[in-house]
Amino acid sequence: QKNTRMFPRTLRCLSSRRFGYQEYTQRACIEDGIEFLEQRGVLSTSSLRGTIFGLLRDPSLSMNSEERSRYEAARERLLRLVSSVEETHSDFVPPGLHVWNETEFPGYKKEDVFFLKHPAALSQRYQLSGLCYMHGPAMVQHYALAHNNHSVPMLDLLKFIKEHFTAEQLERHIFDNQGGDSSTFLKSILQSNTTLISTGDPILNFRDFGPALVAKFEVHKDFMKASVHHHYGKPKGEFVGHHAMAMVGHRFDNDTSYFLLQNWWEKKQFV
Repeated sequence: QKNTRMFPRTLRCLSSRRFGYQEYTQRACIEDGIEFLEQRGVLSTSSLRGTIFGLLRDPSLSMNSEERSRYEAARERLLRLVSSVEETHSDFVPPGLHVWNETEFPGYKKEDVFFLKHPAALSQRYQLSGLCYMHGPAMVQHYALAHNNHSVPMLDLLKFIKEHFTAEQLERHIFDNQGGDSSTFLKSILQSNTTLISTGDPILNFRDFGPALVAKFEVHKDFMKASVHHHYGKPKGEFVGHHAMAMVGHRFDNDTSYFLLQNWWEKKQFV
């Protein structure tokens, strides 16, 4: 009911872009976005609501460069949210996106990598905002269904945000690029009678139940290097934050276990 006014304007936004009215389109989409945030109660109790929405309209009015950068980034996230009806999908890998190949990741057997054993299930996601806590669970849910021989579309995160995010969640996402807990989110998108297993041998669990969510992965500075896809031993550099990925394979080498993780960064899709 709250979104009935927003979607027709979003469609107008898209049709305007098609005809090349880019300046008008961006202004229209921002107004769509602000109307959407108002309808959902974002910042409804803040005395600075009008000022903040004004900075979304025109970040150049910011007091300093740091504030301007913050609102420019928030504006981009809001535009992505309202300028599309659903997530963008492609049957082809976009140019420049990191892909799996056996030369870069040798030693993995077909039966020990989920998407080699189930090639039709292989999907990749490209993270544009700080939503790893949603990308990870969405992929694990997708692979869990494939593991049980179900073929359904992957969860549309864009649609999910529009329909289910609370005012507080929308505020954190748009203005702070922050999310939530990936384990909690996974529980929220699975059927209520689903049992989650977080103990036991991860390799045996992988063989029995398929890929696993790697929640609260501690990211250190060395992991931020996009060109490095192999990380062994203890992390190096300062702690940066937490991340969520999916464990999609494993191998043994001289009695040492190695785990293949699927990621959502453009140049670092597999590690």
